[in-house]
Amino acid sequence: MKSIFRGLFLLFLVAGILLLLDLGNREKRINDKLTIAVFKMTARPSLDETEIGVLEALKERGYINGDNCTVSRFSADGDMVTANSIAQSIVGSRYDLVVTISTPALQVMANANKKGEVMHVFCTVTDPYVSGVGITGPDPGQHPPHLVGIGTFQPVEKAFEIAREMNPGLKKVGTVWCTSETCSEACVKLARSKCSELGIELIEMSVENTTQVLETALSVTARGVDALWVGGDNVVEAAIDQVITAASKARLPLFTNNTENVYGNAIFGLGAKYVEVGRIAGQMAADILEGKPTGEIGVSNVVPLNLVVNPGALDNMKEQWDIHSVSESQSNNRFSPSNP
Repeated sequence: MKSIFRGLFLLFLVAGILLLLDLGNREKRINDKLTIAVFKMTARPSLDETEIGVLEALKERGYINGDNCTVSRFSADGDMVTANSIAQSIVGSRYDLVVTISTPALQVMANANKKGEVMHVFCTVTDPYVSGVGITGPDPGQHPPHLVGIGTFQPVEKAFEIAREMNPGLKKVGTVWCTSETCSEACVKLARSKCSELGIELIEMSVENTTQVLETALSVTARGVDALWVGGDNVVEAAIDQVITAASKARLPLFTNNTENVYGNAIFGLGAKYVEVGRIAGQMAADILEGKPTGEIGVSNVVPLNLVVNPGALDNMKEQWDIHSVSESQSNNRFSPSNP
């Protein structure tokens, strides 16, 4: 009989200790600040602007760093080993939510967070449906419950339409792209289709890293192209100076899907207003932190357009392009047309 009472006593003692420990943990969770991570792949204007938008939206919704939450900012500086380490650290630290900026950051974070231990919002991603992270479509039920966000597919088709408008005789466009990036491949596939529709021949050459960009771009310009084009490509954009140098040497215009790279022989850039993209993602993150079920949120394509034209490019071009066909009524050569 004594052994029975001793056993019951130990059972109640253990249960009491566990209850006290759980109470302590619950009090700790209540008193702890929310932890939010903002993770971008590298420091680049479009990604930096997106980050600014995310932080502004969170602040507007009352998430003040150091006050009621802790916001940690991470950049992998373009290095995949560093990116993997950051992603593992975010999961290991059990952040309440992470916002990733760029396709590689989405992929690295999703791979580290397969069990869904951290809520994950992504943005500045060309095509999330082909990124290999379990997102199969735009509907709320077509993404993992812990992973949601917005795609921002570069306006490739509209860029080629503008190029043809500026130069009706445009027949051959060259491009350099990295075949290992899903975002780059998605843009090139769209460019192929649009060029076929417009009767433009697309001359493609691929690279594996930034050290190959200049030589490859020079090779493309030697193939009789009328212009160069760069879409959403993290590798090539990191070496955009080299593409502009190749265009300048060949006296050819370059048009891009990034408005931050419009100088030298870059005649125009058509891209997104990335601060606005970040703000939309930040609002989504705040909604989730405040209890909105991710099952009610779809993965849509958001492209608040921005067009930047560079008149100075006309000074070093073999052929005449008419920039006034799209910009003569606009001030400062910067404007945002409606979505195509």
